[in-house]
Amino acid sequence: MSESPVQADFESIWSEIKLLLDWNQGFGFYLVFGDDHRVSRRLQQRIEDATRLRSHLLQRVRPEAAEAAVEVVLKAAFPEGEDRRFHDWRAPLWIDLTTGPDDQAWEAARQQTLAALNRSRSALEKDCPRPLFLQLPEAMAPAVVTWAPDLWSIRQFVAVLPHDDRIYVPAEAIDVKTFREEAVESSLKAERFHQEGALLSALESAREVVERFRVLRASVGDTPQTLRDLSVSLERLGDVELDAGNLLAATAAYRECLELDRLRRMRQGDTPQVLRDLSISLQKLGDVQCEAGNLSVATEAYRESLELCRRLRTSLGEIPQALRDLSISLHKFGDVEREVGNLPAARAAYRESLELIRQLRVSLGDTPQALRDLSISLDMFGDVEREAGNFPAAAAAYRESLELRRQLRASLGDTPQTLRDLSVSLDRLGDVERQAHHLPSATVAYCESLELSRQLRASLGDTPQVQRDVSVSLNKLGNVERDAGNLSSAAAAYRQSLKLNRQLRASLGDLPQALRYLSISLDTLGDFEGEVGNLPAATAAYRESVEIRRQLRASLGDIPQALRDLSVSLNRLGLVDRKAGNFPAAMEAYRESLELSRQLRVSLGDTPQTLRDLSISLKALSDLEAETGNLAAAEAARLESQELLAQLERVSTEPPPAPDIGQSP
Repeated sequence: MSESPVQADFESIWSEIKLLLDWNQGFGFYLVFGDDHRVSRRLQQRIEDATRLRSHLLQRVRPEAAEAAVEVVLKAAFPEGEDRRFHDWRAPLWIDLTTGPDDQAWEAARQQTLAALNRSRSALEKDCPRPLFLQLPEAMAPAVVTWAPDLWSIRQFVAVLPHDDRIYVPAEAIDVKTFREEAVESSLKAERFHQEGALLSALESAREVVERFRVLRASVGDTPQTLRDLSVSLERLGDVELDAGNLLAATAAYRECLELDRLRRMRQGDTPQVLRDLSISLQKLGDVQCEAGNLSVATEAYRESLELCRRLRTSLGEIPQALRDLSISLHKFGDVEREVGNLPAARAAYRESLELIRQLRVSLGDTPQALRDLSISLDMFGDVEREAGNFPAAAAAYRESLELRRQLRASLGDTPQTLRDLSVSLDRLGDVERQAHHLPSATVAYCESLELSRQLRASLGDTPQVQRDVSVSLNKLGNVERDAGNLSSAAAAYRQSLKLNRQLRASLGDLPQALRYLSISLDTLGDFEGEVGNLPAATAAYRESVEIRRQLRASLGDIPQALRDLSVSLNRLGLVDRKAGNFPAAMEAYRESLELSRQLRVSLGDTPQTLRDLSISLKALSDLEAETGNLAAAEAARLESQELLAQLERVSTEPPPAPDIGQSP
């Protein structure tokens, strides 16, 4: 499909704005004239996607009443209280004043708002540290220089948006067959962008695909094909949003996908295809809720998906697809049960999944897929045994998995997949050997894993996945070297890992995942520096980690993962400040960490994780209060921590937290 003139105009406008946003990190005034809200929303989405890579949200403001327009706009431009977070986060501000383009009251409101902003020109330049986009009806373009000359003089860019009929054509005017073929072609393009890691291009293409399938649905109605096409396109959009760290957008896409699949079930009945699609949609929703830390929602989604997979097995029999789908569903259900600390339920799910995969191997033979599925299932079973402290059972599962992956390498050769799978399996075996204090065995496993990761880097180059894998291997090797007392080797491994994570951030931009990897690496180095007594270096690492996690919170909002990560880093920073004798700073960090732990308990309830985290925060604060002579406050915090530990023992099979340690993300 060739680029239309409208699309060319839009891309030209966007390229200019993007260049200016990249150059100017502070205030900038952008005038946008346009009456086609489909085009303006697309531009807003582009801005949000681009600035999200620097972890800046886009704040949208659209006054609802003409008489309140001036107040609403000035409050957004010069916020106070809680609203100042948008200023602090350097979030771009988009003010939409296009309501009622022919309404006299709104016309007066636009003139008054422009005059008020014009009078505030100096204050905007001085006190507004972020880009400000002002959208007005196209008819107002000639008059703005008269009504707001001072504002006009500081404009960064003026955009007159085109009217776009490229996708949003009347439903009755399209050729259905051709339009669907173009949508499928766009879908394949979006998938290629996604596979190549070009997330912005993938997002743009995936959203276009969704809109095209919406048009098809409007044109031909809710046929089985149109409903499934739209559902699949939303699922793929959710996948890209999730990889880009846009958890809210991913959730919205997966929820709509799920609603469509429920509608398909209601209309088409319980056909195998409909039930399987519904099961996958539920798993996708569970995945994003797990990522966001909403484990109760994830559990319900996975449970319903599991019931559907069992139903499919009953109706279809022991066919490979039904068995494999059920195995995957059991894996996911086991994962979330493990996350909430329900290890017996997790173990039961993993064991049933493992039995199904062994059954598949018997029926299919040693196909690469059957062997790989079995190795993954063994890894999951080993994980839950390791978390339960059953190290011999975990090691046995990991060794069997490792043998399967060596078998796959021997049969398939040194493909990226076989090498990476083998490296991951060696890491797991190293983890359990380290926990069992078999340090020489752990070192051998980690060293082989690191060699494989470096081999992948040599063949594939510095792709994000390869850089991340080498970084993880280095961190694990650093851990075992530290345990063995080889401190110089440990320090070298940690610093190499940190360097790779900085490179990853430089190549990907401030994607949430890249930032989180960097913060974890900084925390690991900080832990090491604190242990060897290098408190200034530990403090510097923890402070940088805290700033990154504040940035992530700004980008992702108050999702559980962002709140918990920040709480963990603050606890670490508080501990090293306390060791350095900087009690006021330590107290500030501990109290903020405690506040976040309480916020998580309110939002998630009394899960083992929230109880454990809150208990740790209270114990840290209690110790510091006692050390600074605040005995009453210390005792109150200690008693609350003890009550939480008792509650934790009642609801979880996991051991209570050890004293004087921070949580691990």
